[in-house]
Amino acid sequence: MQLVDRVKECNGCEACVVACKYVCVKMKEDDQGKVPEVNENGCNKCNACMLYCPLYNPVELPEFEEFYESKEDVRKRDMAPIYRATMRSVKEGRHTEFVGTLCQIAALKSLRGDKLAHNLAIFPVYCDEEQRKSSAACAACRFYK
Repeated sequence: MQLVDRVKECNGCEACVVACKYVCVKMKEDDQGKVPEVNENGCNKCNACMLYCPLYNPVELPEFEEFYESKEDVRKRDMAPIYRATMRSVKEGRHTEFVGTLCQIAALKSLRGDKLAHNLAIFPVYCDEEQRKSSAACAACRFYK
C-alpha cells in the first residue's frame, strides 16, 4: 500500500525517505508537489515510514517567537540528505543549525524521536498564505495554527 493512501494530507517533508532502512521510499513530483512513492517489491512492511511520519504520528513543536526569511525556497529542497547531515552533526556534538518550514522541523523532530538536542539551533521559515495555497497538503497544514 502506498503511503499517500494512508497519509491523505502528505506535505512531502521526506521523513519517510530517511526512515526507510530498505531504501524503498522515493519522492516524486506531481501536480500537488512532492509525494512519496514506495517500491513495493523491496518493501519489508516494517512501517518505519509511517512511524516517523509527523502527520501519522504527530509531534509537539516548540513555540517559535520569531520566523526567518530564507534566500532559497526551502520547500523545494531535497530534505533527506539535509536531515541526515543535521542528525549526524548533532550526534557528533557539534553546534548545528537547521533552517526549515514547520513541517520540516516536525519531520526532523520525529526522526530524532520527538526530541530536540541542546546543540541544535532551529530557525523556522514561515510559509505565507500564497505558498500554503500552492498545494492541498500545504493548505491543510496542521503545523500552522
